Amino acid sequence: MVDTLSQNEIDALLSALSPVAEEAPAAPAAGAAAFSESAAETRAPRRDPPPGMGMGLGSSAPTERKDGKVERRYDFKRQTKFSKEQLNTISLIHEAFVRLVGTDLSTRLRAFAQATIVSVEQRTFEEFIQSIYNPTFITVFRSDNLDGKALIDINLNVVFTILDRLLGGNGTPLGILRQLTEVERQIMQKVMASIIDRLREAWINIIDLAPVIELVESNPQFAQIVPPSEVVVSISIEIKVHDVTGMMNLCIPYNTVESIVHKFNAASWFAAVRKEPAQTNVDSISHQVKSVHLPLIAELGSTVVTLQDILGLQPGDILITDQLLKNDLNIRVGNLVKFHGRPGILGKKMAISITKVLEPVGQEEELT
Repeated sequence: MVDTLSQNEIDALLSALSPVAEEAPAAPAAGAAAFSESAAETRAPRRDPPPGMGMGLGSSAPTERKDGKVERRYDFKRQTKFSKEQLNTISLIHEAFVRLVGTDLSTRLRAFAQATIVSVEQRTFEEFIQSIYNPTFITVFRSDNLDGKALIDINLNVVFTILDRLLGGNGTPLGILRQLTEVERQIMQKVMASIIDRLREAWINIIDLAPVIELVESNPQFAQIVPPSEVVVSISIEIKVHDVTGMMNLCIPYNTVESIVHKFNAASWFAAVRKEPAQTNVDSISHQVKSVHLPLIAELGSTVVTLQDILGLQPGDILITDQLLKNDLNIRVGNLVKFHGRPGILGKKMAISITKVLEPVGQEEELT
């Protein structure tokens, strides 16, 4: 029958062995090595390094054997799906995203706001869910151009700071964590719609996400977008508004981006950089510019008179200008001559017919 050592006996043996190990660092016997390893595991269970920190999900720290070879444990239940290069490209994409988020929040809140990436790592969805607080503020969104869903989680300290600023306060956090009211949820949903639009801008060189918010939830357990064992990439972002700091976490499952995962490399990223603005931006700018009102003036001619002549003008007086009847009139938009035209009548109203659109070279004539 095999006796089992108690924890106190193990501690006593390890204490007795430590001075011997310092004086004679020779390799221990096989039985002693096995016992020491078993005792060490009893005292401090082995833990794998954090996912994504230079190792794959299924890898542990490498160990060197006596014959000089290096061995590494591998857990086939937690396989690596994103390569190191792909994680670096994802980090590059979201560096642009956090800059856009910081600018958007600063403008919206009229206060100093900053966003900074803390880490980009791959882990299982179960590990991601367990790493966030409850209650929290989770926004689940989908894209018609991708196969699955993704989510953004924001710490409630940051959420209540944003709400306080938007509702006229100075950005003081609530002090307690509670679920949002229906009004607060509606306000934050609009804020999240803007943040997700910034995500679309950051991803435009990879794919047009065209994201749509599908669900807003406060309990992480109710935001199960993939099975617990599914590998996801987790982007942790620190949000700072005034003196309040909190985390925003973006979770993107592997099966959601599996169809475009080959694009997550530096070569594809830089090759896809657009030399022209996105069509959505062009359409938006054009729509806003078209609503601008500008003065349009048709010049019938010009002449120089004295102030005394102007003061003495009466109905019926005639002024002789430098404009010949056979010549077209100058038509100015603002202070630039943009067109030439001929005067006439349309119905009962005076009108002018455009006869020539001037080239850009002819647009520099100033109003004199």
